[in-house]
Amino acid sequence: MSAPSARPSRRHLLTGGAGLALAASAASLVSPPRAAAAEPKSAALYPLKPPHLLEAETLVEYLRLRANPWDHNRYNVETDGKTLGRTTVTWGRPGHPEEFENLSQCASFMTLLLERSYGADTAYGWATSSYFDQYFPTKNAPAGTTRTGTYPTAEDLQAGFLNASQVPHFDPVTKPVNLRPGDIVAWDKDPDAKTVPYTGHTVMIRAYLGTYASSVDSKLDVPGVVPHLFQIVDCTDNPHGGPDLGSQTSIDRYRAYPDTRAELSDDNRTWTQHNGVGYGHMVFYADPSTGLFVGYRWSLNSSEPYPAVAQAVDNKRQIAAGRVNAFVV
Repeated sequence: MSAPSARPSRRHLLTGGAGLALAASAASLVSPPRAAAAEPKSAALYPLKPPHLLEAETLVEYLRLRANPWDHNRYNVETDGKTLGRTTVTWGRPGHPEEFENLSQCASFMTLLLERSYGADTAYGWATSSYFDQYFPTKNAPAGTTRTGTYPTAEDLQAGFLNASQVPHFDPVTKPVNLRPGDIVAWDKDPDAKTVPYTGHTVMIRAYLGTYASSVDSKLDVPGVVPHLFQIVDCTDNPHGGPDLGSQTSIDRYRAYPDTRAELSDDNRTWTQHNGVGYGHMVFYADPSTGLFVGYRWSLNSSEPYPAVAQAVDNKRQIAAGRVNAFVV
């Protein structure tokens, strides 16, 4: 460590008679201060991010720095393409991208992310395997049933968030407009069947980007439906969107709202799809009367919105969101 500088501080320079005179003359040249209300608030300029969002961003950004990144970042399934593979998510040391790795699925990634941020080895200590077994058990399973997998599935997370007011460390978020960075959204694709291992999907909100209307919104059959656009973080085998290479409008839309796992060539002639953790864009729909969830769209280039609501309704997927509410010990 270098020795402290011997240079006197500004406060020291302004002591004594000459310093006071200089300070007084300088003060006379300053115009009257503006009203405090007109000054921007620093908290608004630099909004805080919850720890689990920071950890997710750290993982994504370091993986993007790795040589051959897609060898170390993927949605992990066995060679049969139908069975989920082992889950390994590794955060390395700062400045060492070669130490970061992700081999996971949507729900296992989210679970390990919470364990890293709030688990037994942290100051918080609540996000443990026993916590998830207790509060996010196998959906619709008889009481006392032991989970067959290591981690909750997407439908297990959805069921827990639907009951989040009874789950320690989570609050329910019932309206898309209220989603904020760090909130987790999960849905059950087929509530009438236990479709293990692919039960649904779960994402984390990274940013709210306002509303984004499209002609396909009418397919939800909800007059006046409100489409809320978000940037999200997730682990998926299907990136959020890819352009129709025959449509310049579709290409421009993808350029504006891309997915870090899908690469569009500079000449717009080809695009390459990868999988794993990354950033994408999704739409979550709100009922115009109640503001509650009524559906989602996988990407801005998706032609099909899916109806989705919290409670069990025929022909609709079940969706729910939760917000981690314990950032302090």
